[in-house]
Amino acid sequence: MSARKAVVTGASGFIGQALVRHLSAIGWQVVGMDRRPSPDRSVRFVNADVSQPGALDGLLDPETIVFHLAASADVAKSVANPRVDFDNTFRAVFEVLESARQARSRVVFPSTASIFDSSNVLPLPERAFPRPSSPYAAGKLGGEAYCHAYFRCYGLDVRIARLFSVYGVGMFRFAIHDIVRKIQRNRAEVTILGDGTQVRDYLYIDDAVRGLALIATDGRPGVEYNLASGIPVTLMELTRRIAAVMGCPGIRILTTGQSFPGDTPRWYGDVTKIRSLGFEPLIDLDEGLRRTTAWLAARPQPAEVRA
Repeated sequence: MSARKAVVTGASGFIGQALVRHLSAIGWQVVGMDRRPSPDRSVRFVNADVSQPGALDGLLDPETIVFHLAASADVAKSVANPRVDFDNTFRAVFEVLESARQARSRVVFPSTASIFDSSNVLPLPERAFPRPSSPYAAGKLGGEAYCHAYFRCYGLDVRIARLFSVYGVGMFRFAIHDIVRKIQRNRAEVTILGDGTQVRDYLYIDDAVRGLALIATDGRPGVEYNLASGIPVTLMELTRRIAAVMGCPGIRILTTGQSFPGDTPRWYGDVTKIRSLGFEPLIDLDEGLRRTTAWLAARPQPAEVRA
């Protein structure tokens, strides 16, 4: 591609906003799309629902890359309302692929580590056995299947980025956000879901969007890439590190003994393939937690937290 042009769906979300900023900063021409208004007035923005036919009409051409980030991105909500998640997570993928097929645009599809079966040996390679445990994960796996079908049937340039646990400045939910908020409310004691042995693979938001851009430019069509740090961290260890960053290393950590339906107990990624493109995370977990807790400290407390 001679030009660097992008359309980012889900541009008002946590990762979407960060990706728009990153691409703009490195000189790309960016158009954002979302059903929600955009807080970023520095780029062109289209207020539309990408799950509706023709939403991308007039925005795509062979020089444009679509980063399809629009999705519900909430496992618990997908369990509570699978129909809404189907429309937001799965149906939108089809419409994006159809529009890209007509315009011959490249597509980067961010999937999720939650598509994998929990019995896989860790770290998870890209070819690990998939078996979704939530409607959200099922929608993402179905999206991957459609991506491969469009690549094989139509020659559409589609690249899949399997995101693990992305966190950082700008996040407004998920485990790190909720733990920080709980400690802000009570610096003596914090309760976390499950038994604390859940394993995750955390990647700071700046590294995640760099990885998405790298897959778009240097990845291969029809290929999946784990976009992760490759470093396993238990929920108990994560909570201790957050507490230490927040100045209360001796906090008492309690566990509920159970999590929510659809939660995956353990994952971290084999990052051999993404490293072959030259990717290395620049922000380690402790630095990322310092940045994130400082950002959250400057913002109002939400009504509820979960993790």
